Amino acid sequence: MTATVLDRAGHHTATAGDDAELCVAVLGSELTAYLAGADSVAQFESWFAGPARPDSPARRRLAAAAELITVFETANRTSLAAAWLREVDPAGYVPARVLRLSEGNDACVKALLETAAAWSATA
Repeated sequence: MTATVLDRAGHHTATAGDDAELCVAVLGSELTAYLAGADSVAQFESWFAGPARPDSPARRRLAAAAELITVFETANRTSLAAAWLREVDPAGYVPARVLRLSEGNDACVKALLETAAAWSATA
């Protein structure tokens, strides 16, 4: 997993395919498909198998998930990223659900990144 994240560091502009590859390597295909907004892993995989590509919100959510993975990598806690995304916080929010329901907008992503950084620093 760490090698996948470190390999990404050389990318200046990651594509949706790059983000998806990183997310699947670290989070697994089911969680990645869920975060992207796909109805199934098969649907998610179809976005990258043919001419159809994920829509803009899905690309933003994948980019946000890749950024979240980087936060955990920075804290040397990459293996905890999936667990954090599935965890219910004290207010009752599940980060994975928050990201899936968002459009990957800046305010949501910023809040998730800040929360992930704080959590990974204390884990």
